[in-house]
Order: sequence, then C-alpha cells, then structure tokens
Amino acid sequence: MELKAPAKVNWHLAVGRRRPDGYHPIASIFQTCSLNDIIEVEINEGPFSVEVSGLEEYCPKGRSTLDKAANLWHEIMGFDKEIRIQVKKNIPSQAGLGGGSSDAATLLRYLNSLEKHPLDTEHLINIGMKVGCDVPFFIEGCRAALVTGLGEVVRPIEPRTDLQGFILVTEGEKTSTKEAYDALDGRPMIPVLDDLDELERIYRLPVRDWSFRNDFDLVNTKPDIQLLKGERLLLTGSGSCHILLSDRSDIPTGSKLKAMKVYF
Repeated sequence: MELKAPAKVNWHLAVGRRRPDGYHPIASIFQTCSLNDIIEVEINEGPFSVEVSGLEEYCPKGRSTLDKAANLWHEIMGFDKEIRIQVKKNIPSQAGLGGGSSDAATLLRYLNSLEKHPLDTEHLINIGMKVGCDVPFFIEGCRAALVTGLGEVVRPIEPRTDLQGFILVTEGEKTSTKEAYDALDGRPMIPVLDDLDELERIYRLPVRDWSFRNDFDLVNTKPDIQLLKGERLLLTGSGSCHILLSDRSDIPTGSKLKAMKVYF
C-alpha cells in the first residue's frame, strides 16, 4: 500500500511557560502543503516485527517515528503481523515541517483502518502523542487547524487554498527541537498564549495584514533573500525552514539555500 504523508507549516506558533512535567503549551495554526513523504507499507503474516528502510541517512536503525508507531500498535492493539516499510523521504528533516510526525500518523491511520473494530480519533490521538506532539494534527486528517495544549487539542478550520510559495531549506548546522525549547525558557518575558478565535480571524485576512509570530525566531536566522512587494517570510515549527509566501514561479538560490515550490 502506497501512502502519502504531507508536510505541515505553522503560520503562527506561540510557546508558553514550561510545565512541571517539562512540556510547553502552544497556540498555533497548522496547515498541510503539497510536499509529501511516500510510504510503502507491506503487511505479512506474523509473528510481529517491523522493518523500516529509506531513513538510514536520518536516524539510527530501529529509532524512527515509524518504528515507534508500529511497536506501539503491536503493544496496545495486539497487532501480530510483520510490517515492512519503505520510505521515500521528500520532507527535509529537523526542519519544522513535521515529516517524522506525519509519517507516524499516516502509518497509525492505515493500521487502524485494518482493524475490525478501529479506534476513534480520540483514542488514536492518545497513541500518537506517545510518538510526538505534532502527530495528533496529522491523525485528525484535516488540512488546517488551530492547535493548543501540547499539540493534542486540534480544532479543524476551513483551509486557505489561495496560498503558495516556497519552503526555504538552509544548509548547515540545525538546532534540535529540545535545544530550541530550552532556549525559549531563557526569555525575560513569556507572553500569554493567543485567543484562538482571534488567530482564525487574522488567518482570514490578506497575507500582507497577518500579524502572526513564531517564538522560535529567537533561535533561528532568517535566510538572506530579497523580498518583493507583498511577499512574507515566516519560520515554521522550531526551525530551521522558512516559508516564503510568494506568487513567483522560482527564486534565485545559492549553494547554502534550497527552494522547494509548494501549494497550500
């Protein structure tokens, strides 16, 4: 079975104060885009095992989000078959695009569809949270949503379909998600998280009037690119990728900057 796992962007990402359990609450707008990982899943007779190929460049064998999702499904649901997964990785890693989370959510949704009595979305999200905090958005299966809590509270909204632009990938050292969150803990002032209705109101405005922010701008450097009138450059996730909202068909890039055309 061939499955598509879409990338996501964050138009807005506010991060609250670290909780006693070490996690941070957020207020965000997520939206998927036209960039996808391709996942080939083959299910064979058991006993249970999982083998993932295609991610050797990105993580140690057996440590991917797909491995974790498959093992959780075995432990929780008693799934006792062999799972073989081949990944064509198109979404940049450690980029704020949710590639690993999307891969895991896509696999969980597929495995759930094979069950005689599939789980409802709430219970599937509970499993997804054990893999990562972005997984619930992808499990929900919507194209755009207001996301709060640690990422598990997903309120789908009507997506904007008039947006297009580029994912800008900067070559070089990347900041891990943990390092990025640790850096935010040193902020002299932590703003109150945003009202969700207000975020959706802003989302409906022309892009030139957006007043969104990403708190991870604190630990990321913007790419050196000349913006044309009406264009917006926004960080996604905890970085390191930026989204250039633009009607251009292409943009000039150098050896340290890659541009990927996307639609929303």
